Amino acid sequence: MPIKKLPKFSFPTILALFLLPSSFAQTAGQAEPSAAAPAASTAPVWRINCPGVPNVPMTADAEQSLPLQVVATLKCGEEVTPLSSAEGYTVKVRNADGKAGFVAAMYLKKIPAAKRPRPNSVSLAHGVARWQEGEPGCDQFMSNGTLVESLTVNGVTVQVSLHDTGWKLRSNVAIANAGAEAIHIEPSQFILDEIGTNGRPLFYQDPEQLARNVTHQALWTESTARPAEIASSQPSAPVSATSARYKSSFVPSASATNYLLQHQYAEDDAVRKQGKQVLVNTALQIRALALKPGTVDPNDQVSGAVWFERGKNPQQLVLRIPIQDLTLEFPLSFKQQK
Repeated sequence: MPIKKLPKFSFPTILALFLLPSSFAQTAGQAEPSAAAPAASTAPVWRINCPGVPNVPMTADAEQSLPLQVVATLKCGEEVTPLSSAEGYTVKVRNADGKAGFVAAMYLKKIPAAKRPRPNSVSLAHGVARWQEGEPGCDQFMSNGTLVESLTVNGVTVQVSLHDTGWKLRSNVAIANAGAEAIHIEPSQFILDEIGTNGRPLFYQDPEQLARNVTHQALWTESTARPAEIASSQPSAPVSATSARYKSSFVPSASATNYLLQHQYAEDDAVRKQGKQVLVNTALQIRALALKPGTVDPNDQVSGAVWFERGKNPQQLVLRIPIQDLTLEFPLSFKQQK
């Protein structure tokens, strides 16, 4: 019986046989794609990796027998498209010029596809940014047992929670400026509206007047509003007493930085230190913890409490916070009283 002549191999080919990555067969496709088919945007990128040598030959034959039948010379870092996942020591690839051939698998490096960043700014409609569950730039999370709504637009993040003290409604508000310019805030311009057939505005309460005239001991006793979302069937409809519909939301996300935490710590500490419920201590707390008007510089943040008039039985509300030439809207809901 005649002896079959074995093919001749080059030294790089023999070396590649021992260094072939075992994972390649699991990551490359089995079928050879069409030359005209564009690579998927989410697919990993394959590059030529050739430490110690300036370039790598791409040959016409899988065995890379000598003399080499060079189709093209691939530079280090050059991007290629795998056309096969053969478990041998070479892989068929196509370069950017459309030429196809074989390279040793040891010279291929897989670069994982970059994760597409989640848009971090809510969309605007006529200068209004509305918090809506699951939308870009909108988050909600638990903070010290309280659900917080967070909304980011043009680099500015505003976070709010709403509390019913039984006397006034209190909103804890944090504003973080990651934009390029300073922004001015004026809490007296914040607007809280009851939504519904009998809805009405709940007017801002001057903290200095509250501190002077406080007569109720339940200032910090509270129930907490839950985020509520305006129904998506009317995404462009204006929020009004007759057009807003709500659904409660209880699924917190964890992607937002908590800018309210520092204020909550200060509030809890003030309550602990108050001891006996005396009016003078409550007045001091109001002055110390109120959100002050002023300027928030880039890379700075502020937080504090803002008080509003309380309706008889607050349920569905919208808090509107003007920031420069924008208005940020936060729909909030209290559990209906039986």
